[in-house]
Amino acid sequence: MKLIYFLLITTASIYAQPNVNVLSEDEFESIQINGHSISQIRSTNGNEAYIINLFGTPADKKITSKPEKSYGYYYNGFSLNFSSYISETSEPILGSFEIVNSNFELSVKGVNFSVGDNISVLSPLNLEKNTAGNYSSRIETFLIAPCESCTHYLYIRYDINSQEILKIGYIERT
Repeated sequence: MKLIYFLLITTASIYAQPNVNVLSEDEFESIQINGHSISQIRSTNGNEAYIINLFGTPADKKITSKPEKSYGYYYNGFSLNFSSYISETSEPILGSFEIVNSNFELSVKGVNFSVGDNISVLSPLNLEKNTAGNYSSRIETFLIAPCESCTHYLYIRYDINSQEILKIGYIERT
């Protein structure tokens, strides 16, 4: 009986784990948006002048300082968010970004792609889809991170019928 419980628990936990495509820390930090690496973006700490230097003047921005520092920059189809709430220091860190149209291009290990591209452009990366997500029946996602249990990762969502990339983003979980 104990063996059955063990097998049930082990099987359930295996299927509940997300399928993460692991890159080295250097490869992950080298992922680029329009030629600027995650490392470069992260190093801005949300400073407006540095963000403008990388991506130009945002169409909109939201800056708050209470109870923590928070910076949001919004472009046509691209948003960046920094917050000191998720930081171990008082400096804001990159909390998320999201790309929802083809105005911005990502590069992962030399493979360039945008929202709207067919997922076949990602085939050189040999990505495994995430089977643990709670997505609509027509949406699937690839997760890319520097380790399987990392709190920060890149996601690529696509429509399984059209095979079109719908959204690309980054999240730092706390």
